[in-house]
Amino acid sequence: MTGIESAALKLGSTIATLAAKTWLSGRKKEKVRTATLVQLVNAELTRPMQRSKVTRLVDSIGQYAAEQLAPVVQARFGHLPDNEVEAAILAVTDVLDDADLTDEVLFEVDADAEKLAKLIRRQFPDRPRTAALDPAAWPVYNLVLDQSCRYLVQVLHSLPSFQPAALSEVLARLTGLADTIDALLSRVPLTSLRTADGSDEAFEAEYLTALVRTLDRLELVGLPDDKQPALKLTAAYLSLSALSDSRRASAPLVPKELVEHLGHQHSQALPVELAIGGHRRVLLRGEAGSGKTTLVHWLAVRAAQHELTGSLVDWNGLVPFVIRLRSHAAGDLPGPERFAHDTTPQVAGAMPSGWAHRQLASGRALLLVDGVDEVPPARRRGVKTWLTGLLDTYPETRVVVTSRTAAAQRRWLTSFTAISLEPMSPANVHDFIERWHKAAGQSDRSAERRLQGQMKHPHLRELAATPLLCAMLCALNLVRKSELPRNRMDLYRTALSMLLHLRDAERGIPSLLSDAQKRVLLRDLAWRMTLGSRAEMRDEQALAHLTRKLPEMPKVDGSPEALLTDLVERSGVLRSPVPGKVDFIHRTFQEYLAADEAIQQHHIETLVGQAHLDTWRETIVMACGHATAKQADELINGILDRADQGDRRARRLRLLGAACLETVADIAAPARQRVDAAIERHLIPPRSFDEVEVLGALGEKVLRFLPKDLNKVPSKSADLVIRLAALTDSQAALPILAAYAQDARKEVYYGVCFASSLFDPETYVNQVMLKSPHTRQNVMVLGAEIIPHLTPMRDLKRFGIVLTSPGISGLGGVEPILSVESLTVVAASSLDGLGELFRIFPRVAMLVLAGDCDANLSGAEALPLQYLLVSSKTVNLECVASISTLKKVILCDPIVASGLEGVRAEVEIIRG
Repeated sequence: MTGIESAALKLGSTIATLAAKTWLSGRKKEKVRTATLVQLVNAELTRPMQRSKVTRLVDSIGQYAAEQLAPVVQARFGHLPDNEVEAAILAVTDVLDDADLTDEVLFEVDADAEKLAKLIRRQFPDRPRTAALDPAAWPVYNLVLDQSCRYLVQVLHSLPSFQPAALSEVLARLTGLADTIDALLSRVPLTSLRTADGSDEAFEAEYLTALVRTLDRLELVGLPDDKQPALKLTAAYLSLSALSDSRRASAPLVPKELVEHLGHQHSQALPVELAIGGHRRVLLRGEAGSGKTTLVHWLAVRAAQHELTGSLVDWNGLVPFVIRLRSHAAGDLPGPERFAHDTTPQVAGAMPSGWAHRQLASGRALLLVDGVDEVPPARRRGVKTWLTGLLDTYPETRVVVTSRTAAAQRRWLTSFTAISLEPMSPANVHDFIERWHKAAGQSDRSAERRLQGQMKHPHLRELAATPLLCAMLCALNLVRKSELPRNRMDLYRTALSMLLHLRDAERGIPSLLSDAQKRVLLRDLAWRMTLGSRAEMRDEQALAHLTRKLPEMPKVDGSPEALLTDLVERSGVLRSPVPGKVDFIHRTFQEYLAADEAIQQHHIETLVGQAHLDTWRETIVMACGHATAKQADELINGILDRADQGDRRARRLRLLGAACLETVADIAAPARQRVDAAIERHLIPPRSFDEVEVLGALGEKVLRFLPKDLNKVPSKSADLVIRLAALTDSQAALPILAAYAQDARKEVYYGVCFASSLFDPETYVNQVMLKSPHTRQNVMVLGAEIIPHLTPMRDLKRFGIVLTSPGISGLGGVEPILSVESLTVVAASSLDGLGELFRIFPRVAMLVLAGDCDANLSGAEALPLQYLLVSSKTVNLECVASISTLKKVILCDPIVASGLEGVRAEVEIIRG
């Protein structure tokens, strides 16, 4: 007997036992769920022959079910190792044992196999992952679970009504029932409850395997191909912070009972996974290189592998479809039957007819639409219409749409929660640098230590604001041991030179083109793409542009075909994402090169004419960086002229004029004064977080426009002003923030507190936070880095922390802080390992734990707790049951709480 057959027999026995227990228990209370079949038989049947007859029937049903299931599973999944198939069958056996399948429950689902399967999946959404199944075996689990539900329902329909008063007659009918059930089970269709035929499971396994193989890889920008490590994205992924403008986003995390404790309700930065979790439809916005596409790929891979946790655990087992809008900048947008082609064209041809539609209709689809900004503005209305039509047809579909900030306003998709990725904090940068060098295979940590040491320079901290820029710094630091670039334009220029030169120079491989010639051709292609509002180009279009350009380059030999191949294979900047198309390794390089071409060819008038379009924003900003003083003067004055002439997009144009100051190297004084006046008169205070990000890119220069105090600034605007000052990441911002900290409004004070994550924590505590009248009583911060520096706050009573990364470390040497009586911890992926916080704050009487994850109270038993409030997925209260001072426990539903029976304090459950 094979392992698969043994597992099938065990499963068949479980199905038969469940059916018999339900039959014998009638409409009794739920306590029968804990009784064994033997106990129920003995309780209901008094004579040995009666008991033997029921036992033989159960054994027969289990045998028949196993005989029907085992050969089909072996045939359909014969390509998988036997141990993986066996593990999947045993996982179904376990989930049936664990499921709440009382007679009342079966009655509730109307003894319907499909409803029963959905109920079990709702009860145990993460079972394939917790059972440690290989992703390739998940379709086995799904099919076997569906089939088991069919068998169970079929058996229940076949059994006669159990009537103790007519027991002899009922038992007599069992004699011929075994053969009848065998015949019925043989006719049960062997397919998933979600499919029309048996081919869907096999294709789903193939599709998910191909998807993971394609997306679970990380390219280290800045390293040539031959130095790229074989690195999994999921292994090197770094969680970033995000802001949500929806107050609903914090509702599941922080109930209204916590508002007074947290002090304010304005948007708070949270780990992006937590910000997304709990929402079916998300618009994810971020600047160039902020990690949007990386996050989309990570979500797809993790969902496919059943490895999402916390607030995203319900996404496990969904079927991800990644739609790259850049590939659909022209022509029809894809229907469901084309979804698999974007990411897995190698297997899309084998997709069963209607498969994608069935995933959408069942609510199992995860639609990840990447790059609204990569289609022309005129086409975005069509994208919105396409997406609206899909969701009207398949309303249960979960969706994440990404865009650069300027291309999609927060309310561009009205039924979506808008979330914006934050610049990387110093802690994020430190972790990124460490992971990048480790991923690059740098066992010698000297390069990493050198870069970490240089991060004390403000200009480098400002440069490392996004994963893309930080990766460029890491690559340059690895290759060049001299001083790193001081601004974004220098960084792009140096990174481009490195990519164009190093990959062939180090290997001694000759190229058809010199570095300068590559740059000329790449500039031209980038400009052509930008003019057409495209992020990629068909090969024949690229060849046509090269053919037109070559007569202007007399020193270049070779056919357009050979030169395009050389650019793709040798430049390190241009690539072929799919056969027949080319694009740049990142859109930022396209914009940098297009800006260079615009200045070289003096396309100033074109730039001014396109200044209102978000797709041109970065190109225009970088064009100012390439420009001569005369060209920069003409470009900036042209933009401001449009604003002053009553253009309805005047504010957007003035913001663009201000943004140009980030890159411009030389400009006439009158033009500079004109920009300054526009900032002072029209743009301060900023009106939104989007404007804060634009003005924040100016760095320290923007500080002179900020008010000296916030007395006359409304609270909402004050929050934006504080954020703008903090985003400069400049020591010159500290006195300004110190003045703002003296504002009497608590909401302003909390804005100052949260800004601490962008500065050296010790300096920030001493120079800013101690200036506030609130600091003696209440502190709420992002990240644990500030905890070692709380000592000067001798009278601190209430401390709150939002954990932006899993785990708490580096606090071993921190002395206990005895004044704190109230502690709030908000987390995304883990409320584990809090014992270190309990050690540091040993006199906490009120503890608040919030997060869409599991809460671990280990270590809390030593606290003099009086009040405990928990808003999480699960919590074990055994640790606090013995605390004699505990007066009240508040649990925010939905939550799974264990150990409640030992708690002597009052327990209140807040619903909804």
